[in-house]
Amino acid sequence: MSLRNLQQWMQAVITHPDGVDAGAISPAACEAFGTMSLKTQVDELILPSKNLTSEQRIGVYAHAYYARLLECLHCEFPALVSLLGEEIFNGLCVEYLQSCPPKSYTLGDLGGRFHQFLLDNRQRASGDGASASNGSQVDWIDMMLDLAITERTYSEVFSGPGVENSDTLSADALSLVEPELMGAICLTFAPCVRLLRLATRAHEYAIAVRKTPDATPELPAFTETFLVITRRSYVVKTLVAERTEYLLLEQLVEGLCLEQAIASICETDGVDEEYLEQQIGVWFQKWAIDRLFTTFRIES
Repeated sequence: MSLRNLQQWMQAVITHPDGVDAGAISPAACEAFGTMSLKTQVDELILPSKNLTSEQRIGVYAHAYYARLLECLHCEFPALVSLLGEEIFNGLCVEYLQSCPPKSYTLGDLGGRFHQFLLDNRQRASGDGASASNGSQVDWIDMMLDLAITERTYSEVFSGPGVENSDTLSADALSLVEPELMGAICLTFAPCVRLLRLATRAHEYAIAVRKTPDATPELPAFTETFLVITRRSYVVKTLVAERTEYLLLEQLVEGLCLEQAIASICETDGVDEEYLEQQIGVWFQKWAIDRLFTTFRIES
């Protein structure tokens, strides 16, 4: 048996979501070793120790593999652990790892599908009877989903590309654009910018847990919240936006020019165009300070 096949066999056995027994008879293990039985495979490749059988010895590695994955998810979602408690959080993680086994070379991608997993299982979760002390069952589930997407976004923004070593768009650069051409500008967002529309102020809970890990923060208000997540000097920043400001950013991030973005939100969301014209200058000043854009172009 080649070293390559041996590695493939061991990976198939210890990473199988249903355990060592299922892993040893999985297609991947059988392809590496042939169609031998579980007993023959394990006994052939793993020596027993004084106190453990061959199956028990490789089982140690399988348990350690999942323990490490659970540890990583704990590190990425500390606020969710605080909200749910370790037992419930661990149970959700085990189900997540079984239904969405990791396939990436990096543990940074491990929690990438966790929010979608919770979203897909929302209907079942709503029947579990869990609820927050100051909110309905639906509110509680909204809080859980909001925390999951917020904490995952923090991880992605922290680990992803940023603007620390590059120039960003200044308000002075925009002031040089001729007034009649301002409506035609299209803005390029910095790679670290993310927009989040939440049903709760879950970011307050997430930030509080990170500041004081041993404390149990009060549950935040259940109110629609608009966030801009970005990074400056390698520090993740959470910016709370006004609703209209957020709607405009949503349109701009889709690639619409300023005039199209304004027309879109005035038509679909009933936003007052006069109010927008008054606020846009203020917002652009703030966006420049927060380094949300890298450049712009004039749409012909």
